[in-house]
Order: sequence, then structure tokens, then C-alpha cells
Amino acid sequence: MKIKIYSLQKTLIILFVLSFTTLFLLEGPLKDVLFPADSIEYFIPPGLLIDDAWYEVIFGVNTVGYSHLFTKAKNKGGYIIRSKTSMDMPILGSMEHFDLETTMDLARNYSLEYAHIELNSSKYFLKGTLRKEKNNKFKISIKSPSQNTCQYIDAKSKLINSSFIPMITNYIPLRKKIKLVFFDPFLNKNSTISILNKGRRHIKINNRNILVLEFAIDTGSIKAQAYTDLKGHILEQNLLGFKFIKTDPAELFKKKFNRASFDLIQDFTVAVKNIPDKDKLKRLKIKIEGIDINSIPNTFSQSVNRNDSTIEVFKRVPKKILSIPINTEEFAKYIKEERFITFTSNKVGETAAKIIGKERNAFRIIKLLTRWIDKNIEKAPTISIPDSLNTLKLKQGDCGELSALLVGFLRSIGIPSYVNIGLVYENHRFFYHAWVSAFIGEWINV
Repeated sequence: MKIKIYSLQKTLIILFVLSFTTLFLLEGPLKDVLFPADSIEYFIPPGLLIDDAWYEVIFGVNTVGYSHLFTKAKNKGGYIIRSKTSMDMPILGSMEHFDLETTMDLARNYSLEYAHIELNSSKYFLKGTLRKEKNNKFKISIKSPSQNTCQYIDAKSKLINSSFIPMITNYIPLRKKIKLVFFDPFLNKNSTISILNKGRRHIKINNRNILVLEFAIDTGSIKAQAYTDLKGHILEQNLLGFKFIKTDPAELFKKKFNRASFDLIQDFTVAVKNIPDKDKLKRLKIKIEGIDINSIPNTFSQSVNRNDSTIEVFKRVPKKILSIPINTEEFAKYIKEERFITFTSNKVGETAAKIIGKERNAFRIIKLLTRWIDKNIEKAPTISIPDSLNTLKLKQGDCGELSALLVGFLRSIGIPSYVNIGLVYENHRFFYHAWVSAFIGEWINV
């Protein structure tokens, strides 16, 4: 069987929410070989690109929203960078609206002094603030429907905002690639972005033939193409099926947003030939195109052949089932709390304990927890950052939120588990999906 993959759907919503501002949002100490973090001001001339740009957001042929990027110089040196993205997305018959706003405050040497990100959708919100206290110590505050947390981090060097990506594109030599490694304090992890200057070409934007510089951008999770004018101003960006096209605001808001003629989830499915009696299959072999096969891991339930880009998926029936507590030393990282998987100081762990009662068989525990989730959590398209406690409080979510809650439940009672993102087959199509793997004596997919 041959299928073509372009991206991952669950991460699609979250990454897309962040996608256009990926180049503006993520903060971190820049470790690229061309631009060391502690001396970046010597590599970038004084005076960043001052811009006030509006972008039409298009999916397919449909205008679905807008994005606004604003940069200004501060009187005493430094820069303020603001962006706002507003969109309406049809998802499984429901219209989901979200707004994403960010503010970045840069010092004279381009280091980050303050950052604020705010995401609002129909039933979800997230507010994150990063503020420099002294030296390289920062205070992070995060507020969501179920949490209001504050913590401090000590950065190893000054935090450099990745908004420098569009601002340094015209310093990247033609046909050359650079890599930027940075730490994202909001997600608490290192990330890498590579940028390749593919050279000059002519493209048509808003019915005008324009000479541009073309850049290929790879964040590890998403791949994008960006086109700038010869001064470095972004004119168009394409990623995950979306286009952001620089447009005069007077013309932008004259457009009629065609929001009901497509469905995001359906449009990102992968059509294939029918698989007869799929529930009876013990193995399935597929061939992958459109994605780097090296990015797909070998796991307990799939084997990847990197020579011919094929994957064999196996159905596993557990033979070894343990009782809790399970010795978790080997899988310690799959039992810990994370930024968005919490359970020790909230109702997630308490709820899981009530659900399982005196049951100690790990396999039967999973059945009890999944049945409770099926019965008590409404399955609805949700634009959010999947979080175990938020899902439990809001009592709704899609596969990502449900998976985050189940992992929170399982880890709280000592069963190693983690969330997968991939494909599931249904009705002649592969849908992007999230699900849980758990260790009950051997690994199984839930």
C-alpha cells in the first residue's frame, strides 16, 4: 500500500496556531555556528527591519483569517515586536475560532527582556509571560483554565528571540544553510531551526510578478517555504497547506472569508485503497512518500525499512501483564510529570485512584480508565495545548486532549506511558491521530 504524508494532524492544530509566528515566538540562546548568542549584535548591523505588515491567511482557495506583524524601535534602544493571528477553522462540522497574540521586548543587544503569548479559542485560553528578573534569571508565568503557575529559570546565556530568523535572511549567503539551536522556556525544551537560502526567483503575489529570495525552513516538526523581498521583508510563507500572503489591509478586509466550504480534518486525510477486514489484520505494510523516512521511529509495534521507505505495522496481543506497582526504573522518563502532564498536586491523580479502586491488574486498569474517559469526556474538536488537568476540568477534547488525560491517569498510578502522533485508518482514508502507548509488562497501544 502506498500513501503520501505531508505533516502530522494533531500537532497540526497546535503547530499551525504557532506556525506563522514560529519565526517570532520561540525564544532561546542562539548557538548557531555563524551567530554565537553572546555576540550576535556584532553579526547583525544596528537597526532591525521595522515593519507593519498584514497577511491574508489562505487554506486551499479559502481565506480563513489574517495575521498582523508590527515591529518598532524603543526610544532608549531595543525593539518591540508584536503579532496577532485571528482565524476561523471548520473542523468536523464545527467552526472553531482562535486568536493568538504575542509581544516581544528586545534589549539594545537583541536579547529578550520580556515576552507574552496569549491564545484564546472557544473554550480554552492560555496566557504565558516571560520576564527577565536579573542577569540571566527569568520568571515564567502560565495561566490556563485549570492552572496558574509561576517558576524561575536560569538561562545559560542571554535569551535570543528567534524573530531574528526573518531579520537575518538577507545575511545568509546564497545556496547556504544555517542551523539555529535554541531553548524554548514556554515548552521547556531545546529546538532546532534550519534555514536554507535557495536563491533568487520570480513568483506571482497578488497578481504581481516579483523578484524574491526563497528560503526553506525546517523546524523538525514542520517544513515551510518563505519568500522575502531583497531587503528581507517576508512577502509569503507556505506551510501545512496554509499560505500567509502580505496584503494591503484595506484590500484584506474587503475579502469575504469563505469558512464553510472545507473541513480541515477531512482535507488533511490521506486517501488510499480500501483495506478489507482491517480489524482482522495482524500486520500491514505501507510505503511512505512526502516525508523523511528517518523521522519515523522503529517501535515495539512497527518496523521501518529506511532503504525502501516502507513500514510494517503489527497488531500485538499482550502476553505478559503485570500488577501495579510496576518497576519503572527502565522507563523513568515515561512516569514523570511534564509541563502539560501533571497529576501529583491536582485532581488527575485523585480521579484515577477513584476510578481504579482496588484493581491492580495493569491491563484491566487501562480498560477502567479508557471507559471512564469515553463516558465522561465529550469528544469535540478543540484548539488547545493538550493538558491533562485542563482536559479533566473542561470535560472535552479531541484525540490529543484525551491522550494527555489518559497519560496523566496512567503515570499517576505508576504505569509508564506516552502520547504518539501518527495515522489511523478508517473508511478508505488515513486520519492524523494521537493515541497512548503504555507498559503493562510489555508495551501496548491503547
